[in-house]
Amino acid sequence: VSTQSTGELWSLPLDNPIFALVKTDIDHDDTDEVIACSWDGLTFFVDHNKNCVKFKFDASVPIRAFCAGQYAMEGSSNKPALVYVTFSGDVVIFYDVQLTSLGVQTLNDYALDLSSICDSEVTLPSQHRVKIIRNLLSNISAENSAL
Repeated sequence: VSTQSTGELWSLPLDNPIFALVKTDIDHDDTDEVIACSWDGLTFFVDHNKNCVKFKFDASVPIRAFCAGQYAMEGSSNKPALVYVTFSGDVVIFYDVQLTSLGVQTLNDYALDLSSICDSEVTLPSQHRVKIIRNLLSNISAENSAL
């Protein structure tokens, strides 16, 4: 992204050649994200902090067109949507796309969020938060090794 008056604002190397670039608020934070799509369906969601999430639209043929924005189905309100058109003529719409955040949450952020699931009168001492996080991580590790 660049401007002539100030030069480059930021850049982000992406894995694939991009053919479509749009902006819309995909994570409901009232700030537009940049959405880029490549011919093979690899779609990048990039926020203003350069956090990036990839989505692979699996198509048997290359993508001919792509757009994204806030669209409404009959009888509903505008919601984030992704629209892919393939060279075989298929139109695929992903409606009400819900990304909660593009940023990475640290363990410390996660520990602080634990207090939000408790009612306001309960305070977890830090040693209990550490035990909860260790337990959660061991469960995640066990689930991933089972895959």
